Amino acid sequence: MKRRRILSWLLSVLMLAAIFVPAGSIAQAAGSEISVYVDGEKLTFDQPPIAQNGRVLVPFRAIFEKLGATVEWVPEYQGVAAQRGDTLIAMQLGKNVLAKQVGDGQAQYFELDVAPIALNGRTLVPVRAVSESLDCNVQWDGANNRVVITSGGQSAAADQNRVYKDITYKEVRSRAVFDGDILYFSFGGQTTLYRYDGVSVTSFNAAVYPAEIIPYDGKVYYHGSGSNQAVYRIDPATGARSIVFNQDGKLEIAQMMIYRDYLVVTGENENSVYAVDLNTGSSRQLYHNDGLSNYINMTAAGGKIYLSDYFYSNAAWSHSIIEADPATGASRTLYDNVGSDLFCAADGSGIYFDDDGAYYFHNASTGVRQSVSESSYNAAENGFRQANVYTWTADWQYGHSQTKVVRVNRSTDLQEVLYQGSYQCRCLANNDSKVVFLESQSGFTAGSSSWGATSIYIMDSNGSNVKEIFNNGTSTSGGSSSGSGGSAVGSEPCAVCGGDGMVTCPYCRGTGQGQSISVMGIETPQKCTYCGGTGQRLCSGCGGSGVKN
Repeated sequence: MKRRRILSWLLSVLMLAAIFVPAGSIAQAAGSEISVYVDGEKLTFDQPPIAQNGRVLVPFRAIFEKLGATVEWVPEYQGVAAQRGDTLIAMQLGKNVLAKQVGDGQAQYFELDVAPIALNGRTLVPVRAVSESLDCNVQWDGANNRVVITSGGQSAAADQNRVYKDITYKEVRSRAVFDGDILYFSFGGQTTLYRYDGVSVTSFNAAVYPAEIIPYDGKVYYHGSGSNQAVYRIDPATGARSIVFNQDGKLEIAQMMIYRDYLVVTGENENSVYAVDLNTGSSRQLYHNDGLSNYINMTAAGGKIYLSDYFYSNAAWSHSIIEADPATGASRTLYDNVGSDLFCAADGSGIYFDDDGAYYFHNASTGVRQSVSESSYNAAENGFRQANVYTWTADWQYGHSQTKVVRVNRSTDLQEVLYQGSYQCRCLANNDSKVVFLESQSGFTAGSSSWGATSIYIMDSNGSNVKEIFNNGTSTSGGSSSGSGGSAVGSEPCAVCGGDGMVTCPYCRGTGQGQSISVMGIETPQKCTYCGGTGQRLCSGCGGSGVKN
């Protein structure tokens, strides 16, 4: 009852204080539909987000409930209300003010750039204003037309649960890994680690060719290739290099990962696993298989390391799941003869695995296994990727095809050419906003000396702003680079649309038709919301100009 009185008072004040704002022109962001992500998860709306006067509006119920608030429509005031904890938010249709009250404190009023509106039977509110009113961080990713929201308290928990691996493209002797906006890369088998900060390239003497690279806690970890390997650590702030682990010179590393200040390494023909405490430098063996192991997959959850060992036993190959404690070295076999899949829950509560068409979740705290549906399993796998695999995006999968760098829409299978090169290309890495790729004149023949002209480029994830950041002395773009920031690729037709300035609408796939609506019981066809019924959209790569940016 008290909450209702406060809410009625807030809304009545809004009626007196706020100026009625007529609905402005509604415009969709050019290039593609607007998407909204909360803590890495893409939201689904029954009414798509819209852009109005430079602000994004979304259905109020969907956004508030995703942010953990209870919502209410107050018809007598034409108002919406949301409450999370002791914070109460209120707004009214057509009024450019947001009211906020925390507990019994004094109400605060904030002017809005755009007022809530009614559209297609839904109430839309400005997403930045409502998210920030609940103390969330909001970023606009213009290259992908997306709003990225991080709710309070997300980062620390996510870091505790994250499994750090180098999961980028490994089929050529060049590596590239993002650490936020910083790019670390190796090139052509050279014994150098490079760092690109968006402006210039810095080099570090790595002693070996960095075959796997993992940035973690301000340092960069990597190992070489071949026998007698070691795991190295470089401090980019000072350039200092040290050996973290080498197992008395007998280490042959197959893969490594970092979890909660533990470096975990597989070695010795992949039948042994070691854990190194990065704080103390102490190491211990977690697992050893005297038989023939073909591949060990690693993940972590609940402070434990989980291994899927594919090994030969009793004249047959099979998978077993092993649980190990990196603090004590204790390990045990949990399950035998299971499937090959193994990944951790996004919240770090346990692991998921498959077994001959059945799907399971193992709780790391209780040790209890439970069956899950295939749809739940797939959703959990997507959650794992969003939390741990920075190259994974909900909308696009990035790759290469001969002389092209491409991306494929996960929902529509629409393929876009982001870059058309003169020579063979390899997509090395990407994050939400950037793509890094290699172009080589000689098609990546083994050994850097036989590659011919070879360059590393970085570009926006929609194919714009291509920039050469490094080469082996001869640029594939026809210019030259010292490796201190690179040079821009010259103007040419947009690689996304081929110079047309337009692309097929991914929502209606060129039909121009949207979802039909029921009018007095009669299904009535509607135009596609995203392209206005034309079947085409402005190209996101060039903004409709037809020329590569």
